[in-house]
Amino acid sequence: MNCRAVTKHLSLLLDERLESEFAVEVSEHLWSCRKCNREFMRLSRLRQQLHSLRRVPAPQYLRHLVRLHIAEAQNDYVVKRLREFLELRWSRIRTTERLWYVARFLGTASAFVFFFALCSAMNPIYIDLRDRALERGPSQNLRQNLGVYVLKNLGLVPVEMQRKPISSSEPMINDLYLLKFGESASRTGSDDSFSVFTVVDRSGSAKIQNVLEYPADSRLLHSFNHMLSSAQLRPASQNGRAVDSHLVLSFSKICVYD
Repeated sequence: MNCRAVTKHLSLLLDERLESEFAVEVSEHLWSCRKCNREFMRLSRLRQQLHSLRRVPAPQYLRHLVRLHIAEAQNDYVVKRLREFLELRWSRIRTTERLWYVARFLGTASAFVFFFALCSAMNPIYIDLRDRALERGPSQNLRQNLGVYVLKNLGLVPVEMQRKPISSSEPMINDLYLLKFGESASRTGSDDSFSVFTVVDRSGSAKIQNVLEYPADSRLLHSFNHMLSSAQLRPASQNGRAVDSHLVLSFSKICVYD
């Protein structure tokens, strides 16, 4: 070891803080180097003189300064903890509780809509969509004629109105088809009836669009459907041209026993 490295470890050697290997090397160098040995002896005498000196008492204000510093540190700690708590609380409000307020607002709005719909259901709002202008003129007669036409086919019109000649502009089925259908109906069983709503195209072909009243015997409706598909009806006309139309037919089977 050189003198410069040994000089750095002299203080540690006096305090016995060096490791055993370094302590042995430094000691060997001190025995061989008079300059480093002299420096070590000076440092040793200086430390002995310092240890022999009387201790100076601490000033009176030092304790007050220490207590003041401790109080300030405690106050700073409380303020810091309070600031951290407020910041954490505010961050939770901005994240978690914001969703809670949004959910609460949506729930209130949904409840308002529900109760409004419930009140509207209990007190329905009536809106008159009919235009008075449509109730006048030919359209009113058309509705009346349509109602009479439907009632007539259902058999709900007085006999004198049913005997009124059928206009050539209305669709019509030949009575022979109805006669054959009545003869082909089963003569056994009980009374039965059915009503159908048919569509007649321009060529005179007809088909059932809706069944207004179902018969108790499904074979009766099946037989009528077979007859209607093979029948040739007179289509309705408008301005001399055949047009598509509708026809309501109602039949009643009455069994009479001697």
